[in-house]
Amino acid sequence: MPGFAVIDLETTGFSPRQHDRIAEVAVVLTDAAGRVQDEWCTLVNPERDLGPQHVHGISAADVGLAPTFALVAPHLARLLEGRVIVAHNASFDTRFLRAEFGRVGLPVGIDPLACLCTMRLAGTFLPSAPRGLAICCELAGVVHDGAHSALGDARATAGLLEHYLGLDDADPLWAVAHEASATHSWPWLPSSGVFAPVLRGASRPTGHWLSGLSDRLDRVPFPPQADDYLALLDLALLDRYVSFTERGALLAAADEAGLSRAQVESLHHGYLDALARVALTDGVLSDSEVADLHEVAGQLGMDADDVAAAVARAASGPALGTLPDDGAHLGATPDVLGGAPDAGAHPVAEASGAVGLGTGRSADDGSAGGADTAVVVASTANGAGTPDAAVVDGESTVLVAATPVAAASAVATVADRPRFALARGDEIVLTGAMTRPREDWEREARAAGLAPWPNVTKRTRVVIAADPDSLSGKARTARRYGIPVVSERVFEELLGLVTVG
Repeated sequence: MPGFAVIDLETTGFSPRQHDRIAEVAVVLTDAAGRVQDEWCTLVNPERDLGPQHVHGISAADVGLAPTFALVAPHLARLLEGRVIVAHNASFDTRFLRAEFGRVGLPVGIDPLACLCTMRLAGTFLPSAPRGLAICCELAGVVHDGAHSALGDARATAGLLEHYLGLDDADPLWAVAHEASATHSWPWLPSSGVFAPVLRGASRPTGHWLSGLSDRLDRVPFPPQADDYLALLDLALLDRYVSFTERGALLAAADEAGLSRAQVESLHHGYLDALARVALTDGVLSDSEVADLHEVAGQLGMDADDVAAAVARAASGPALGTLPDDGAHLGATPDVLGGAPDAGAHPVAEASGAVGLGTGRSADDGSAGGADTAVVVASTANGAGTPDAAVVDGESTVLVAATPVAAASAVATVADRPRFALARGDEIVLTGAMTRPREDWEREARAAGLAPWPNVTKRTRVVIAADPDSLSGKARTARRYGIPVVSERVFEELLGLVTVG
């Protein structure tokens, strides 16, 4: 007797008729007594937005690596062949199975006698239990780890099945189900290609994403296409997070431009320098600006020493920098702050004579620390090292001149990078299931002078998605047009910075 196939699905929504799709499938195979024999699970690329990700917790980056149902179907059919299908709320799972098999051209009829529902059977074996899987497991003493993951729920359902069989394995319903499954045949499907199951977390990098670049020798010294890479980097860092999709696009752009890993790292250092120069335009480097530099550095595989070196280079030449609390708030090591060359691949010229202002002052009350502790930059008026006077929190402060920091030859020179901003009249598009009602976002967008639009066009300025790696049609179109896809959090920030177009 083949036994049971306990199945669970995670889906993008509740109804295939509303174009919802399977995003994860798990099968636990048991013998006729309910003892586990094997298990199998994979994410499935639904080729659309993932729906309520806060419920199932599946990331778009992970399903982007997963096979489509067309690839999964042959293997899944072989797993189910000859076995009694078991699921918790089986009508839900079988409805989606019929729809997905139908999509690949194989309509299947699932005999209701060959399918058991542990939710319905709870009325017989757990008379006091409500419908939920978690409470049924609790009453039956079944472990339920990994709720709202297909494999976690399938294991729990298999545990319930074994519990029910242990209570009464002579109930005629078991024999009826086995007899029906023996005469039911799943369609034979030729394998459409070898695939490896993809599990949650598959997109999580084991090293920095730059490891995807080869360490080949430079083809040419910074080809013109390097500008294309930097433009793409601008879009990727709009939300200060390089998503999985953006990492792939950047690696492809670097490869197309003929950039080696060393060249890309050099561009990244130059990019950080450019951001530091923009931040120092007003002569003050606030804590929020320092935090922003650290955030970008982290996304590009750099650390606190690289941030401090970038600030030192940005404050050299016409402007001489001094760091409050000896630059400790930058998080760098003393040798970098003191001007020693960086021991890494991108050496920084020595900056001698930099003198700290002592404890950082807050713009609020002059006390140490605070959210607005600033680095004050002053230039030497006579070129001989004589310091200018600067005003910090209303007090006159004389800055000791520092020797200009020479630009490091290993760091590419990158033009200043203006921050992305929306202007009144810009068209924006929202896509997918969001944490807030879409109507709320559209109302706030209109109040800020923006124009919410139903579809992505080349005029679209930005697309907002619950997950920046969204697989929705709108998100895919936006990427094809080079339009940034950002999260709700970033859009909220952009709403507060809308300018007059």
